[in-house]
Amino acid sequence: MASSHVLAKTDYRRATWKNGLGYTDEIAIYPAGSELKRGNFLWRLSSARIEQASPFSAFPEHDRVLIVLKGAGVRLTHTFDESEDPERVDVPLLSPYEFPGDVPSKCELLQGPITDLSVFVRKAEAEAVAEVVEVTPGEPFDWLPAGRWNFAFAVQGSFEITTPDGMRHLDEGDTLQLELSEPLAEDAPVQIQAAQSTAGKLVIIGLQG
Repeated sequence: MASSHVLAKTDYRRATWKNGLGYTDEIAIYPAGSELKRGNFLWRLSSARIEQASPFSAFPEHDRVLIVLKGAGVRLTHTFDESEDPERVDVPLLSPYEFPGDVPSKCELLQGPITDLSVFVRKAEAEAVAEVVEVTPGEPFDWLPAGRWNFAFAVQGSFEITTPDGMRHLDEGDTLQLELSEPLAEDAPVQIQAAQSTAGKLVIIGLQG
């Protein structure tokens, strides 16, 4: 059984960062009624704009996937052990990067403000897989969702998506949520088509837990 619906960008819920240094637009959270500051969620999907260097909030019970949606990228500094040198990683545009939420981490902007997409999953209880896909006009993308909860976030462009329970239209900044009780058959994928004359890009996310 499959159930899908569009999460419009105008309906995202804005919340203050856990460290109070900015805000995030919450796209989806599970279970319903969970709260960012309480950390009582299995998974959470959100987007934030980062305008200055700052430490990341700590999430002791969660791991993270970060995707830079707009901007040149960020440099993350992780302190895994106080007795060792920090680890620095440059995260470029549209390149998913996984890291533990319980490790002290700082963010520096490579070249101006960025907008990101973040996926949080509870350690040992949930898993996330994220990839960026490009959809060319006239060449539909066949998507075989692998998770119980699946998302397609429209980074650039608009899309027509044929799901098992109907056609869905996705505008830039919107998110399709597709929940599955069992995997789709390989010969019956979700079909994504560009709804404009230029190529579009999406972040595809699969969550299992």
